Amino acid sequence: MEKQKKDTIKILIVDDDKRFNKLCEDIIKSMGLKPITALNGFEALEILEKEEIALSLIDLRMPKMSGLELLTRLSQLKYPPPVIIITAYGSIESAVEAIKLGALDYIVKPTTISWIRETVYKALKNIKPLIVEETGSQEPGRFGIIGQSKAMKEVYKRIDVMKDEDATVMIIGESGVGKELVARAIHYYGARATEPFIPIDCSILSLNIVESELFGHVKGAFTDARYDRDGLLKLARRGTVFFDEITEIPIQAQSKLLRAIQEREIRPVGSSRVEKIEARIIAATNRNLEEAVREKIFREDLFYRLHVIPIIVPPLRDRKEDIPLLVNHFIKKYSTEKKSVYGILPEALEILKEYNWPGNVRELENVIQEVLAFTNSNLIRPIDLPFTIRKKLVTENYGPSSMRTIKQMEIDTIKEALRLTNGNKTKAAKLLGIAKATLYDKLKRYRIET
Repeated sequence: MEKQKKDTIKILIVDDDKRFNKLCEDIIKSMGLKPITALNGFEALEILEKEEIALSLIDLRMPKMSGLELLTRLSQLKYPPPVIIITAYGSIESAVEAIKLGALDYIVKPTTISWIRETVYKALKNIKPLIVEETGSQEPGRFGIIGQSKAMKEVYKRIDVMKDEDATVMIIGESGVGKELVARAIHYYGARATEPFIPIDCSILSLNIVESELFGHVKGAFTDARYDRDGLLKLARRGTVFFDEITEIPIQAQSKLLRAIQEREIRPVGSSRVEKIEARIIAATNRNLEEAVREKIFREDLFYRLHVIPIIVPPLRDRKEDIPLLVNHFIKKYSTEKKSVYGILPEALEILKEYNWPGNVRELENVIQEVLAFTNSNLIRPIDLPFTIRKKLVTENYGPSSMRTIKQMEIDTIKEALRLTNGNKTKAAKLLGIAKATLYDKLKRYRIET
């Protein structure tokens, strides 16, 4: 297979939401690919006549021509590009219909940058494997997850064991550790990768809608039931249904979910018929499940049914050796052509490693994204970090030993700037935000060889 340069791979984004188009553009550029945008289906068809498109991201609901209609039109082309559908949470049924018509996958709005990247990456892995292997090999980790610590290697082992199995998996970890990333890894790197992955945020499922969402309903089952509708467990086909924060499902609905998992069958609301389901179940929680059972907010029998194969995702404070890898990953992810940040100074990295990260990886990602938005430097400095992160330094004891530490930190900062500029003192001074004469003075004072 002939290897194609990454920056010649064109990704078409079709959405009438200009802000979402811009978000996707930035993500596609950060992956080293070339984005092209269209605001409706007719614009998209014109572009496809002129350009060789490797992959299309198409919104379902657009004026002039719907996403499903555009997908049908694309299928009539001699060389139709693979398609990822963009949909709102309430339109998942239509997205699954699009997959039946040939779409590779779908993205649910509101979404995250990591979800878009992962979905595009997975699609390109099938379409352009040589390109994606080259891109992916730069990431230190496995399954699209960043981390090389002993704790994360244990997680990777469990993913490896479970990805091709049918057993129910329970993912346990604090908020922000990346439980959904683990669930997606099990799905997309396993035997069910070509089938739908349907995430469900259990915290938004009220008692009034939970049964209809999960099991479906028939026309007339309740006031707003104007037509038959399949539930998410049926729409997933042989794919995966991911129950995020499973303990938030109303206790009254848990018995029916237990039966669905045990018997592999469901009964839509208002129906007398029983339907078989084939989807795999993966659940996640940030709570202590035994405690939830004792408090009678989670059924004990459902606990034992779900807790077959547990995967514990460690908090960031227990794998701080992964922080440099994560920081570099997020710097690459959020750097733009207008504002390029090359790295982080050693003393700033030390501050991040000392912090306890109650919000885990999600909090670290948010911090780096915020820093990159406001910094005027090409390197992340301690002063760029939020005060809540760096306040520990303010309260330190500034005795003689601390002063020696500060001196060493300054020496390390200068050395890092020189390394990044290949010894060019003019560029190093600019990078450090100091005059060239000041840099020469510090080189002499600290006896730094260049």
